[in-house]
Amino acid sequence: MTIPNYLKVKILMISLLVLAGMFLSAQNNYKIKINDTVFEISLDKDYHISLDGKDVKFKISFKDTLTYENDLIKFNYPKDYKISRTLIQDGIEQITLVTAEGSGIVIQTYSTMNPTMLNELMINEITKESLNYGYKMKRADYKRKLKSGQEIDVDKVIMTYKDETNIYEVASIGKKDEGILIMTMLMDKEENSPEGKKLISMMWNSLIFK
Repeated sequence: MTIPNYLKVKILMISLLVLAGMFLSAQNNYKIKINDTVFEISLDKDYHISLDGKDVKFKISFKDTLTYENDLIKFNYPKDYKISRTLIQDGIEQITLVTAEGSGIVIQTYSTMNPTMLNELMINEITKESLNYGYKMKRADYKRKLKSGQEIDVDKVIMTYKDETNIYEVASIGKKDEGILIMTMLMDKEENSPEGKKLISMMWNSLIFK
């Protein structure tokens, strides 16, 4: 069976999105207009202005938790990361959130097909090179209830090689001619990847499928 190109999600390619996925700090990168006066401002810096003879103090900050939402899904993620969006092909969009070590999430949204039969194909694709290299694979599949109430099957694999442990989860949910395919990646033991674990847990605990 030939695997479609859009399913060939490679961890090394995903890792290249890290630089695009982090917020870059910049001074005076924002403007705020109060009445007819424009102020150049930076994030998380205190400012004082005079309005009608009164001293007003303000500061612009990101919320600690941000929300991503489209026609099919809604979930929360930490403010330290920025979502990268890629159009794989017509009807298939991929969003990616990854940490510096390559842990994170990939979600593909489908607007022309139901992807719920693709779990095993994705598992095979993301593990075959590791297996060829010598990694051992252990399955730990389970069920998870989404915040929106649906129960989904999560295909989980634990890949080990010497002292390295990589954990992947693949899940999907859909309805007629649309749905989502989710992949999480924890590129080290959970205790060694606190940021990756936090990112993945926040997504799972807040995920709504509409």
